[in-house]
Amino acid sequence: MSSVTPSVYQAVVGWRHAMESLLTLGPKLSDVQWGAPTECPDWTVKDVYAHVIGGERWMAGGHPRPTGDFAEWVSAPVAVRRDTPAALVLEELRRVYEQRRVQMDSGQIDPGAPAYLATGQETTLGRLLEMRVFDLWAHEQDVRRAVDMPGSLDSPAAAVAGKLCVAALPRVVAKAAGVPPGTAVRLSTTGEVTMDVAVAVDADGRGALVSPDRSVAAHLTLSWEGYTRLCCGRGARSDYEVKIIGDRTLAEKILAHLTITP
Repeated sequence: MSSVTPSVYQAVVGWRHAMESLLTLGPKLSDVQWGAPTECPDWTVKDVYAHVIGGERWMAGGHPRPTGDFAEWVSAPVAVRRDTPAALVLEELRRVYEQRRVQMDSGQIDPGAPAYLATGQETTLGRLLEMRVFDLWAHEQDVRRAVDMPGSLDSPAAAVAGKLCVAALPRVVAKAAGVPPGTAVRLSTTGEVTMDVAVAVDADGRGALVSPDRSVAAHLTLSWEGYTRLCCGRGARSDYEVKIIGDRTLAEKILAHLTITP
């Protein structure tokens, strides 16, 4: 791993931490906890582990462009392991993790190499690795909330997830929420990870990150966990306490469009 770029190194470190966290959590879970419902519709904790296995096996196989429906890609690994005992699911995750570790340590990773996301969208290997970390961290949090074992909110994987959430904010503000041209908004988080960013929408309707010190139409402040959960499509706006200064209607519009996961 000595020749990788800083962004790839960060992604690999985050990936390892999230995978090892799931593998460490697994043996601590009771049968009841393995069957506990998560915020992923119709998925138990064991189903989340099965989904993670599917993604890691896809990565281990060279992450080819999926040919079928994205929903099928997501659900198939869960369906085929539904009757598999939790201990065997955990052991399979451990095996595929070791396989992936060997791959990751085997040589230089070219972040600019062409790749595909699981949705079939063309991307680069560097972005694919970051998206994989985001997915793993989100599902680690799904498991932790389901079994009431909080943690990893400020982990290396959380840093990668936060980076992607912030990178998507200009599009969320300008396109998804439709904030008018000439308007700027600010978003701050509190708790495990603090950040303070602002987005301005130019005359052509394009959003860009700008200094948070500038004048804004609305300033939103919420917890780090609340922000990332909304970005992951977990829970409803009413589940989170948000301090809003300025245009409340505009702020609520942004909060309603924070989700960036498929």
